[in-house]
Amino acid sequence: MFHTPGCTFVRLKKTNAVRMLRSVCSSRFIYIISVLLVYAKMFDLFALVLLYIRVEQGESEAIDENPDNNRFGGAWIMVRILFRLFFVLFFPLSVVFAQSELVPRIETYVTPSQMERLFATAEGRANALRLFRKIKMSKVYLDVLRSGHSPNRQLVVETRDFFIQNGMEVSGGITTTSGKEFGVPSSRTPIFLNYQSEKTRQDMSGRIREIATLFDEFIIDDFFASDDESRISVKAKENRSWSAYRLDLLTDYARHYLISPARSVNPNIRFIIKYPQWYDRFHQFGYDVVREPKIFDCVWVGTETRNPKTETYGYVMPTEGYINYCWLHSIAKEKTGGAWFDFHDCTPNMYLMQAYQSVLAGAERIILFDTESFIKQGASARKLINRSEALFALGGLLHNRKALGMAAYKPPHSDGSDSAGGANLYIYDYIATLGLSPIMIAEPPDSAPVIFLPRHAAANPDTDKHLHRWIKRGAVIVVTPDFLAALNDPKITELAGYTEGLNLKAAEKNVTEFRVGGKRFTSDSPVKLRALPVPSQAEVLCAGITDEGDIPILTRRQIPNRKQTTPRGSILVLNMSTFTHKEIIESELLLLPPRPLTIKDWPSGVVNRIRRAIPAPYPLQIDGPNNTGVYFYEGNVLVLTSFHESPVQVTLTWLKKGPNPLRLDKSFPHANGTNAQKKGEKLVVTIAPWEPAVVHWK
Repeated sequence: MFHTPGCTFVRLKKTNAVRMLRSVCSSRFIYIISVLLVYAKMFDLFALVLLYIRVEQGESEAIDENPDNNRFGGAWIMVRILFRLFFVLFFPLSVVFAQSELVPRIETYVTPSQMERLFATAEGRANALRLFRKIKMSKVYLDVLRSGHSPNRQLVVETRDFFIQNGMEVSGGITTTSGKEFGVPSSRTPIFLNYQSEKTRQDMSGRIREIATLFDEFIIDDFFASDDESRISVKAKENRSWSAYRLDLLTDYARHYLISPARSVNPNIRFIIKYPQWYDRFHQFGYDVVREPKIFDCVWVGTETRNPKTETYGYVMPTEGYINYCWLHSIAKEKTGGAWFDFHDCTPNMYLMQAYQSVLAGAERIILFDTESFIKQGASARKLINRSEALFALGGLLHNRKALGMAAYKPPHSDGSDSAGGANLYIYDYIATLGLSPIMIAEPPDSAPVIFLPRHAAANPDTDKHLHRWIKRGAVIVVTPDFLAALNDPKITELAGYTEGLNLKAAEKNVTEFRVGGKRFTSDSPVKLRALPVPSQAEVLCAGITDEGDIPILTRRQIPNRKQTTPRGSILVLNMSTFTHKEIIESELLLLPPRPLTIKDWPSGVVNRIRRAIPAPYPLQIDGPNNTGVYFYEGNVLVLTSFHESPVQVTLTWLKKGPNPLRLDKSFPHANGTNAQKKGEKLVVTIAPWEPAVVHWK
């Protein structure tokens, strides 16, 4: 069996050692040398066995010309035989093990129509295998039910067996979308199914029984959702909200119409649920992140972010996959298997960044969707292949390292918007692009020194009690006005520096000039800020300047401790708004950010002030442009990522006394154009477009 943390994967069929060796070795040179060494030792072993036989037959003079060796007789030869036997048996296995432990493991997903086009001939399968080996592909998922369509069973079996015989793992795939004669489509979004429909239930369970014997493992593609509002759904909903109804509906459906029918014909079958990347809308469409990880054997996470500048798949920040993976991993824990992203609407740089973000989030397995796009070797696929050494190096460097940073709290099924004007959907993505190092959590943190609380955090009725406890132990709490308004607790609002409630529906102002302390900064384009009042009992760290007065962007209030001279903690209010459910519903995008936000245009002077106000896990000050990711890890590791189209500079200042230990990690193959220069206690890092820079110190 093959294992990843919490997930057990299907068995490999028996293959000879040399074939396995070749299938996993990354270069032909390594393969040739390895095979030559094995055969040389096998020849030597054969010669020694013949010599041992001669010795045992009394031909003692045949042992060795060295008298010291002769006195041990056959025993000496046996020791040498055992040594060579050990080498022949275990050297190939050690190479296979070392190669198969590359992090991340690369896998791919094949749709039914692609299987029919690409794998119908032996030549097509061989060509795919050759390309898979370029990037050390280790596993293939064959989709055998998509919109009711299944490929020919013989083709599936031939394709499955071919890849297994060539040292790859193979599992099945299912896409729960509506088809011409399959299921009943959702009344609102026809690609989704109406899971309340009896026809959908019978069609699905019947087809599941037919395909369940093909594989011992299936992954469910990310269409296991619904927004149906037909009459039968309205009746079944009763007094529940649509969200609560759909969460119950799909949880029940998974048990009784997916898993149960499959196990009735294949008791050993395992199911993986793959979540899309639109984490802030899951509960609206029935994705239950609490119950489903308990029902399914493994969880896969969508990290597909695509192009943040186009409307095609929403104006999604490049950090959304990272946020989604971290959050789901905090819920599913050891059942989290890996990440999944695709080629759609990506430049080559953006496509590669999806891979980097997946690894930064902790993914040790990556599924590339889809296989045909990879086989066609477009610019994005070539970019990934050319920089695969960097991807594996990053995965190896971060393997088993804990991420450090600001605990960003999002309870399961929590809403980032409300009717009072709360607008914090997908706010975590923008916190990451500001370089504030969010670490997503689904439960209230016990000992985090810095905690981020947007509107979502108010969904926990005990958050106010937790907040008082956090402040008492000296934590830095970063909140949004939306959180304060949703909590609606005058005492906590006053702790944040405001003596009156906040009007979230205040008009937005266009701002191009900003105040940070005694300095002024300008933005290249107007920035929209919600016109909130200046708090009477808090320090304004940075603000936008308008004719009507300043608009606070970040304020801070140190909470006094009457019994001691030191403050207990502090509350920072970050005036940042994003989207509401209503706005997304009214757009054609349905699930994703419907427009670009001007948060990305905040000037570096403002962004750097915000970074300095939030304590870092290491004695570092980070100054650089907006749209730069900052990721801290245990063991003195810092990764910076650029989301820019041209090189950018980030200045790292070492705040501890003594020599500056900061340096670029030499073990990581940085892209051309990425470099660093030491200037006293500073390290100035230049980062190539859409690439990471790894800083390591002792």
